[in-house]
Amino acid sequence: MPFSGTNENHTTEYWARHFSSYLKPLIEAVKELEAFRSEPLRGNIASQIITDLTDSDIVVADLTDHNPNVLWELGVRQSFKHRTITIAEVGTKIPFHFSHKGILFYNGDHLDNEEFERQFKKSLIDCVKHPDEPDSPVIETLGGRGTLYSIVHKEENQRRLKTVRMEIARNEKLIKKIHRNCENNKPLRAEKKPTQMTDEYLGTSAAELLYVNRYLDLEEDFYVKLYNYFDFMVCYNRYLELWDTKSVHAEKMMVKDKEKIFESIKKVEKVLNKY
Repeated sequence: MPFSGTNENHTTEYWARHFSSYLKPLIEAVKELEAFRSEPLRGNIASQIITDLTDSDIVVADLTDHNPNVLWELGVRQSFKHRTITIAEVGTKIPFHFSHKGILFYNGDHLDNEEFERQFKKSLIDCVKHPDEPDSPVIETLGGRGTLYSIVHKEENQRRLKTVRMEIARNEKLIKKIHRNCENNKPLRAEKKPTQMTDEYLGTSAAELLYVNRYLDLEEDFYVKLYNYFDFMVCYNRYLELWDTKSVHAEKMMVKDKEKIFESIKKVEKVLNKY
């Protein structure tokens, strides 16, 4: 709502009373809620308001007098979250871009508002009980299947997946090279000749990003398999670090897990190849 006066009847003091003496008690009658006006504590006022608009579970926007700041703030809110309730004083002409949305109208003198108060409380409770119910046309337009957002999101995921596949393919080749080195080192060690091991390490960052962010909508079982694969990569890197000082032990551990690690790779690849 506005901070300062918007006409001779709606002064700065009116808006302050409208919130503290009328709307705040109505909102806090719903026990789960605590109401506050977005006010700058320090620094940039726009920054604080944007933070409040995006962090708050529910936002109430009063469109009375078409205050430009309020309309801008409503646009910001609806670009990030649902659960926004719009209200206005009786007689307010609603701009076209908001006319599709249900507006709750109240009497400015705060008298004879039983229907508004009933509907307002009902809307608040609905926001609490059904937090995922959509009410933002911005999010609905940009966030649904086949929209610009979903297309860009899909393309971004494909780029990430390409990196994961490249990382897995490189790791698979490197593990085979490691095992060849382990096999070749047996006769060399028996003949007391110098042994050798790759100085490369297995990649883990792409798989870790997928596991942590879970940007693919897949069952938990896949992420368990992915974590097992990731854990093998981390362990092999530790063995490679250990090789300089304890080569026999490091090679023994890497050979011991040979079958398990290739099985882990196949399980992850099988799912990723569907995308």
